[in-house]
Amino acid sequence: MILRNLGLDSSAKIAFQSHAHTDHFVSGEVIYATRATKFLSHLRKGGFYREIGFGETFYLGEYRAKLYPAGHMLGSAGIKLWLDTGTVFYTGDTKWFKLRTAEKSRFPRADFLIIEATFGVPAFTFPSPREAEKKLIAFVEEALDRGKRPTLYVNQMGKAQEVMKILDVHGYTVRPSREMLKVARVYKKFGVEFGNVDANGDVVLRSYRSPKVENSLSPWELTVSGFGRLKLSNHADFWELIRIVERVKPEKVFTVYGFAEEFSRILRGLGYPAKAVEPNAVLEL
Repeated sequence: MILRNLGLDSSAKIAFQSHAHTDHFVSGEVIYATRATKFLSHLRKGGFYREIGFGETFYLGEYRAKLYPAGHMLGSAGIKLWLDTGTVFYTGDTKWFKLRTAEKSRFPRADFLIIEATFGVPAFTFPSPREAEKKLIAFVEEALDRGKRPTLYVNQMGKAQEVMKILDVHGYTVRPSREMLKVARVYKKFGVEFGNVDANGDVVLRSYRSPKVENSLSPWELTVSGFGRLKLSNHADFWELIRIVERVKPEKVFTVYGFAEEFSRILRGLGYPAKAVEPNAVLEL
C-alpha cells in the first residue's frame, strides 16, 4: 500500500517492510525494518535495509514514525506515522496472543487504523496458542505411543520455528528441513534457542507447500495453520482482530488482505467507519 509516496509492505522509493515472509517483500532505495526482519529477509533477497528498533522514533520520508511489535513472527512490526491529517497505525500481519518465538504485540492509539483481515470473519475463531499447543503435544504423544513417527506440515519461516520451540520445551526432538534450519540459525542470533534438532528426530517437519494435500494425509500427518487441521496460527483470528480495533480506538479503519470486505462490513455494523482496500492501493486520508 502506498501512503504519501511511502510504501507500507509495497515497493516504493522509501518503503517499510513489516516482516520477512515473501508475500511482504518490498524493494526501494531504502527499506525500513527491524534487525531481525533484515537478517531473515537476506536469506532470500537482497536490498538495502535500514534497521529500526521497536519504540525508536525515526522519520519515514518526512513523517515521524515508530515501530511496535506485531507478534506475527520474530521481528515483525507494525508502524505508527504522524501525518498532518492525524496519526496512522498499520499492523502488517499481526497477532494479539503471545507466541513463544515472537515478541509480544503492542497496539498504540491512532486516528486511522490499517489492519490485516486474513481471518476477518467469525468462522475463524481459533484456540489460544497454549490450547493449540496442548493439542499438538497430544497428537505427537499418541503417534509415538502407537509406534508412528508424526509428521507436521508447517510454513518454513516462522511457524516451523514456533513448532520447533514448542517441541523443545516438551522434550521432543525434531527433524526439520534445511530451509527451516537456516531460519532457526537466524532466530538463535536473536536469543531463540533450539536444543532438539536431530537427524533421527521424534517429529518430522515438512514444508506446508509440500505436494500432499490435506485430504490425503495419513492419521499421523498434520497441517499446522489457521487453514489446517491444527489451528496454531501466527495471524490474529476474528476476535483478536476485534480486540485490536478496540485497543487502537481509531476514527476510521481500513482493512486489507484476506476477508477485507467482510471485516469492513462487520466493523461498520459495530459503529466503526471502515473501508476495504487493496494491498497495493494508493491510500488517501
